[in-house]
Amino acid sequence: MLRLPLSLLLMSCLAGDPEPLGFEVLAGFDYSEGMALPKEVTAWDEKEVSIRGFMRREFPGDGPVNSFMLINDNCGCTGTPKMNEIVFCMLPEGETEDLHEGVVTVTGKLYVGEEKEDGVVIMIYQMDADTVSTTR
Repeated sequence: MLRLPLSLLLMSCLAGDPEPLGFEVLAGFDYSEGMALPKEVTAWDEKEVSIRGFMRREFPGDGPVNSFMLINDNCGCTGTPKMNEIVFCMLPEGETEDLHEGVVTVTGKLYVGEEKEDGVVIMIYQMDADTVSTTR
């Protein structure tokens, strides 16, 4: 009798609901280009996560976006965020999302590591975003 419920429990654990991850971990260190990222951060590479923050347009324009920046919700959305306070999010091809005011929760697969363009680090966190939900 216990086999069915136990197997269902194991299957739900293996299915992998996104794990909550906060900027207190992602931004909890002083970042400098070329440094070895802390194990507390690299442990999240290629994991399904949910992260809360502010949506900001990556490129100028208006209307819905296919990619956006998720900014640390503790920074109060003022000033210039540090490199480790930004997650660059990309929605699936063909999907768009309106920018939302206030804090949102984004779920998807996170990738951790320096990404360079022309020898300059342009990001350390990127996410294949599955969902964006408003947090009220």
